[in-house]
Parts: sequence; structure tokens; C-alpha cells
Amino acid sequence: MALAGSLLMAASGTSAQDAPASDAKPANGGTLSIATWGGAYGQSQDIAYFQPFTQKTGVKIKTETYDGTLGAIKEKIGASPSPIDVVDLSQSALDALCKDGKLETLDGSMLTAPSGGASVSDDFLSGGITSCGIASVAWSTAIAFDRQAFAKAQPSKIADLLEVRRFPGKRALPNGPRYTLELALLADGVDPADVYHQLATPEGADRAFKALDKIKPQILWWDKAEDAISLLMLRKASMAAGYSGRIFRAAIAARQRVDVLWDGQIYDLDLWAIPKAAANKDDAKRFIAFASEPGQMAAQAALIAYGPMRKSAIALVGKRPSLGIDLKDYLPTAPDNFRKALKFDEAWWNEHGAELATRFQTWRDQPVAVETKPSPADAKTKPTAEGKSKPAAASKPSTADGKSSAPDRETGSVPDQPQ
Repeated sequence: MALAGSLLMAASGTSAQDAPASDAKPANGGTLSIATWGGAYGQSQDIAYFQPFTQKTGVKIKTETYDGTLGAIKEKIGASPSPIDVVDLSQSALDALCKDGKLETLDGSMLTAPSGGASVSDDFLSGGITSCGIASVAWSTAIAFDRQAFAKAQPSKIADLLEVRRFPGKRALPNGPRYTLELALLADGVDPADVYHQLATPEGADRAFKALDKIKPQILWWDKAEDAISLLMLRKASMAAGYSGRIFRAAIAARQRVDVLWDGQIYDLDLWAIPKAAANKDDAKRFIAFASEPGQMAAQAALIAYGPMRKSAIALVGKRPSLGIDLKDYLPTAPDNFRKALKFDEAWWNEHGAELATRFQTWRDQPVAVETKPSPADAKTKPTAEGKSKPAAASKPSTADGKSSAPDRETGSVPDQPQ
């Protein structure tokens, strides 16, 4: 958190364009209650959205933190009227609450169009505007790698995850089927649009596990989000599948070593929503419209490495002289990073996850036969039982199916339950 805090402080006062001042005078406002995450993510929202909104409108912001789970937010918004006016939701939580009729209907007409004549719908990336929510950021799971581990060439595409001869070293992967099986199919050449279609079939699942077989002796399994980057920094792994925010902080701390492979990233969204029973719906809509303006979204992106969901906002994010970096290099939604991205499908996993989790655990615990080259003296000798290696040591998944799908808000671990 120390590094995250320093990044926030370094970025918060460096560019006026990130949070443009408003000429509008503050109105006599009340108080708006917003449920969101804490940590550096919550701090970035406070600087980019909450404080400027209060300055512009006079409406005070009261925040409540929660763990992002569906059960937790249901409990918070369950009363009538709801004590929460606006909530920051994951895609899966929003879909569930919207289906149950717990959220207010929203649409793009409440949002400010970008300059240049483009429409709001065209300015948002796909999935950014839904009937119950307006997307603010995308976060992702991507492959971080240690530049110094590869002398001849650097990984440049997701297929390199499976190329242990050209890119040797351990691979740190999530200790569960989610993300791991998607990455396996992407690395094996499956187009992002076809990943879940294939994974739903026996043949597609077979393909994912066969792809993982290629690197199984080289896999280090992680349960806690921070462990992915730790394994990389300790030189125990040369590649690691980790959350984009943590990769960004590691890259800033060790710029000569850590780089990120965006090809084949798996992204998910956070969205603003209004509980159906909210008492202050008008101010809630005003806030979402304000927070969805390109300048405000760019202001948050300058504070923490999550990708804005508006093209015009991405265009406003630039270099940070105080950090010596171009922030676009670390944003999941930057055009160069978003070319071959897969949207994580929580609903698909809720339907298919149990069977795949059982298969994954069985597969993971099986020893791997290691090919051995016969010596010249005995070219026909077959590998014996001793010519096998066990999977890399790993603790059991924290849940029955190894779920690890919730956004990483610097809480230090992968959430136990789905959202």
C-alpha cells in the first residue's frame, strides 16, 4: 500500500486537465451515500470523483466500503428506502441485481457526449452502457514477465506462455480453473470470441488441459494475489498471471525487470448503479453523469492503473513526468493493449464451473511424466517411475472450486466467494 499511496500522491496534483474545474457554482446539496471498495482504488475515486462532485454541486459524499460480493451489497441495499444511493458493482453482481429488479434503469441519454461529434454509445467501449449500469473502469488479468529472465528474446504474444524452450522458467498461475483455462486456450490459439464456446465442450476442455500439460512441470500455483508478483520479483518465476493494478505497481518499482504482456488479457468491469429503492435518485444520476465525463475518468486513470471505458477518456491520459512513464502503457483499455482481450464471463463459470473445478483439481494433483533423452549407451531404455516429477507445491484452493474472479482492490488476497 505504501507504493500505491505514493503513486496517488505523485499523480494527484500533476495535471489540471485530468479533473477540469467547473464554472458552475455549488448548489445547496444534501448527502449522497456511495458504496464502493476501499484501498487505493477508493482513494482514486475520492480524488477524481467525490471531491470534485462536491465542489461542483455542493452535494456531500458519504462512502461505505464493502468487499464486492453479491451477498454483501444485497444486505446493504435491501432496506426500503435504501441507505445507499450509488453503488460500484462488478459485472456479475450488477447482472444478478438487475435480473432481480433491484436496480434503477439507466441509459446513455443521461451522459455527456464527447467533443468532436461522436455519440455517447460510440464513445464507450463494448458493454460500457447497460440497462442497469454505466461502466467506469476495466481491470484485467494479464501476463507479467521478468525481462532479465530472457537473454535472447522477450515474450510478445500470449502463445509464448506455452513456449518453455524459447522462454524458459516457471509460470505462476492462479490455483484454480478460472483464468487458468482461459489463458490456456488463448495461448493455444483460440480466438477470444470462441474461448467460452470451446471451453463448454468436452473437446475444448480437453484442449485447455492438453495446452497446460505442455507447461505443467513449470507451473507454480498461487492463491493470494500478491503472490503472483512476489514469485516474479523473487526470480522464482519468469512469467506470472496477475492483476493489472499489481503489475503496474511492480513495473514502476522495478522498471528494468517487469514488463506486461497484454496480448490475451482477461478483463472485467466495474459499473456505477443505483438501487431501485434509493432515496436520492436525482443526485445519484447527476453523480454518475459527472463521474462518467471523459475528464473525470481520465483523472482516475492517472491515479491508478485501471482502464477507462470511454475512448475519449483514454485519449486524455498521458505521461507522468513525476513517475517517468506513459500511463497508457499500463491501461487495459488502451487501444494497443485491448486488441486481443477476452471479457471474463462470471455467469458462464457459475453454470459450468463445478465440473471443471473437479477436473482441474484432479489434473493438478496428478504427477507429470517428464520426457528423458536416452543415453548413447542405452538408447532403448524407457523412463521409469522415478522419471516423473510432481506438480509444483501449492496450497489447496481457498474454495471448493478455486474461484478467483473478484476484482483485486489491494485487499491482499483472492476473494473466496464469487460475486
